[in-house]
Amino acid sequence: MSDTSRLNVIGRPLPRVDALEKVDGKARYVDDYRIEGLVHCAMTLSPHPHAEVLSIRTDEALAVPGVLGVFTAPDVPVNQIGCVFQDQPLLAAERVRFVGDRVALVVAKTRDIARKAAALVKVDYRPLPSVHDAEEALKDVAPKLHAQGNLLAHQKIRFGDAAACLAACDVVVEHEFEVNYQEHAYLEPQGALAVPEAGGGVTIAGSMQCPFYVQSGVARALGLDRNRVRVEQAVTGGGFGGKEEYPSEVAALAALAALATGRPAKLVFSRAEDFQISTKRHRMRMRYKVGADREGKLQAIYVTQFVDSGGYAGLSTVVAERANTTAAGPYFFPNAHVDTFIVYTNNLLGGAFRGFGNPQVTFAIEGMMERLAARLGMDPVELRRKNLLSEGMPLICGQALPPSAPSRDVLDTLAQRSDFDRLRAEALEFNRTHRFRRKGVGLALSMYGCCLHAGGQHLEGSGALVQVRADGSVEVNIGGTELGQGAFTVVAQIAAETLGADYARVRVLPTDTRMVADSGPTVASRTTIMSGNAVRAASLQIRSRLVELAASMLGCPSREVEVGNGAYRQVPVDPPALRPEVSASAPSPVTIDHPSSTISQANVRFPDLCMEAFRRKLHLAASGWYAPPPKPWDKDTGQGIAYSVYCFTGNVAVVEVDLIGGLVKVEKVFAVHDVGQVLNPVTLEGQVHGGIVQGMGWALSENLVLDKGRCLNPGFTDYLIPSSLDMPQMDATFVEEPYPDGPFGAKGIGEPSLISVPTAVALAAGDACGQLPDRLPVTPETVLRWTAKDGNGQ
Repeated sequence: MSDTSRLNVIGRPLPRVDALEKVDGKARYVDDYRIEGLVHCAMTLSPHPHAEVLSIRTDEALAVPGVLGVFTAPDVPVNQIGCVFQDQPLLAAERVRFVGDRVALVVAKTRDIARKAAALVKVDYRPLPSVHDAEEALKDVAPKLHAQGNLLAHQKIRFGDAAACLAACDVVVEHEFEVNYQEHAYLEPQGALAVPEAGGGVTIAGSMQCPFYVQSGVARALGLDRNRVRVEQAVTGGGFGGKEEYPSEVAALAALAALATGRPAKLVFSRAEDFQISTKRHRMRMRYKVGADREGKLQAIYVTQFVDSGGYAGLSTVVAERANTTAAGPYFFPNAHVDTFIVYTNNLLGGAFRGFGNPQVTFAIEGMMERLAARLGMDPVELRRKNLLSEGMPLICGQALPPSAPSRDVLDTLAQRSDFDRLRAEALEFNRTHRFRRKGVGLALSMYGCCLHAGGQHLEGSGALVQVRADGSVEVNIGGTELGQGAFTVVAQIAAETLGADYARVRVLPTDTRMVADSGPTVASRTTIMSGNAVRAASLQIRSRLVELAASMLGCPSREVEVGNGAYRQVPVDPPALRPEVSASAPSPVTIDHPSSTISQANVRFPDLCMEAFRRKLHLAASGWYAPPPKPWDKDTGQGIAYSVYCFTGNVAVVEVDLIGGLVKVEKVFAVHDVGQVLNPVTLEGQVHGGIVQGMGWALSENLVLDKGRCLNPGFTDYLIPSSLDMPQMDATFVEEPYPDGPFGAKGIGEPSLISVPTAVALAAGDACGQLPDRLPVTPETVLRWTAKDGNGQ
């Protein structure tokens, strides 16, 4: 493959093939890119949840015309792809630990040939006992999946003396909650393209959230220096966490094939494969005990929770950190005891998903607040208001809640905006007059730590490169990625606002590991804060140079130069009598002699300023870097500074329940979010709408069904995500209390937009049926069990 054709693969638009061609005598529609020498990959996957690999025979697969190679564990230079722990082989060698564990990789001239040959790889397995429940996996009699046993990690919170306090509380409520998996349902399945480069390197393009994760994972597995692995994010149709750590596995397989064959290699999952073998929202079981006094003041919380990691660790311990730290929700508890057990099973792989462990514990703590309110005979909204955290109060990790924490404003705005009392009264009246339909109203709050937990703070730095061209146009590179959340829009706004440039002429380029330093992952609602601050830092360096230039052109001190509305202008800051005289050696106002220039004694347009800067050989490019202060953390007690800042959210949901069929229709969802300072209300509202819909799905219909670790509904026919016909009315409101360390005061929204939605919807469904839910999702079968239990609709 020539260097010229290689350059045509990455970084340039490629001609598409849209045509019908004959394959095995049948017409097939082809929609692919013309890439010289492209080969395709397919995987041989384990059908067993747990088995010993006795032998692998590849002769039949290799005999298929068009097959270029079959690769197994010995062909991988460093056969490890685990993200946090080195517990996961890229290709299984001696044992498989879940249905879908990869055993072999087939490379062929077409995708069809590769898949046909992958089915012909003969693997001799010896099935082993499997375990499919996290608590069962911790028993001595359970099969051991890894050398250290099935307990991956035990995380703790020790704050005060919860056990002693509970013994003395006036009221104690105890309950168990369970939540099922959730599939990400991103637009395109997992996929990557790898291109071999001169000197033994590789360039990768793929659908991903975290190019630097991919760079690190591929370099390690293939025994390469990181500077030989270039990763560029392709246009990505949503990630929601599912394209955080997992694309490293896809990319490593494609890169293995590319380097082995010397040809560009592509691996794209089918949707069924994606369902079975990629990561999911973690299944969790949570046992809560909450104590309060007679007036409803919370006194203690005691939590034991089990996180089902699946066959390998992935990001399970990182997800669990958030569930562990925020198990008490947005409420003040003077005493807390939390045990979080992260456990290996032979189930699907758990991983990152929007909310990152927080939606699970929000469902539990909000359910406990409802139960406690019922026990005390209190209004549940007033119980919440009485116990909300506010700035300066200690969290259960001992951290004083930092500034920008308008929790009460969020609750009050939510109650007023939804007219919550009226909604409840209308639901009661509707239910009094309807026999087979019921209405319900649910309210839920949450607290979310923005950016990375203290345990992951080594990844928190974020970089940016800003370049201003001679014509006043601007190019921006960031380490974060665009997933449809509007990140590029916001950082373009930040650059334009800081520089005084025209927003329409700011271009944010695709994320590329060549352009900026390792900026960590695009997760944890951190992109606005981290990449935004990095862009602002770079832009401020350029702006300072332009301010000095503008001062020389305007004949004034630099302190009198104001930036805004596409121009640098003189705004005197000293009274005339106090203003220093301009000496004979001071620069005189400059006239620019190109036709489009517009300059007056007190005003110079940004494009003219840039042109003059280039004429004077000024450097109008800068790298920016942002990292928050260190966060001390004691993992043995779960005490320290967990997150740099927190967001508070609230939702009210109104539903109608069909008691005959068990169907729940979400009619309206109100959302109130604390976002710091609003930078772009349109993109914020878009994030809220997406979070509402995705949260509704997990609450009601998205129910992955497993049989011994095998997914029985690996597609959108039986795994039901909300459709356009299911959309409720949505009302979004933003509470603004600027975050001092955010770019222009902004915080994040991507994950908070979902977190309390499933709980509000589930509580509304329960309210309609006179029940308090303790399992997600609330399926029609759940509703029918409720109605059978209390006789509704009979």
